[in-house]
Amino acid sequence: MKTEQLSHENTQTEAPLLPFVLVCDGLSSPANAGSLFRLADALGIAHLYFCNSSINFESTRLKRTARSSEKAIKFSEDEDIAALLSTLSTEGYTILGLELTTTSQPLSEFAAHNFEKIALVLGNERHGISDAILNLTNYSIYIPMRGKNSSMNVSQAAAIAAYQLINSPKYGK
Repeated sequence: MKTEQLSHENTQTEAPLLPFVLVCDGLSSPANAGSLFRLADALGIAHLYFCNSSINFESTRLKRTARSSEKAIKFSEDEDIAALLSTLSTEGYTILGLELTTTSQPLSEFAAHNFEKIALVLGNERHGISDAILNLTNYSIYIPMRGKNSSMNVSQAAAIAAYQLINSPKYGK
């Protein structure tokens, strides 16, 4: 049997969006924003919230990285992240901060929890999630790493965490 690469046209599906949102606290890179749009499209993430951000959504870099997914994914800009998290919590979302803290749980252990709706908070590329916002999360989670660096690119970390959480046997149950 000969293996052939499939084109995007052969692999597109219309799956329902998941009760999973990304909340970005001070994200600044158009390339990272574009990657998050593409991630949201790939995994069925319902919404992207950009809070305390100065991203140019018309940026060529964002559009090139997003590969048109910015046209299909719902997103909004919000200055009051605390109010947003309060609203999401009221709507039944569990608020998770993707950040290494003194109380963070490893992602691999945390993915076994039973949550129906998840809001994953991502931090600024340089400073992470602000302390004030970390105090508003229900849990902090981190990705255990083997190298000497203590962090990775925010869009890569978001992809790892979102994929593992969404594909957890207990998610949405």
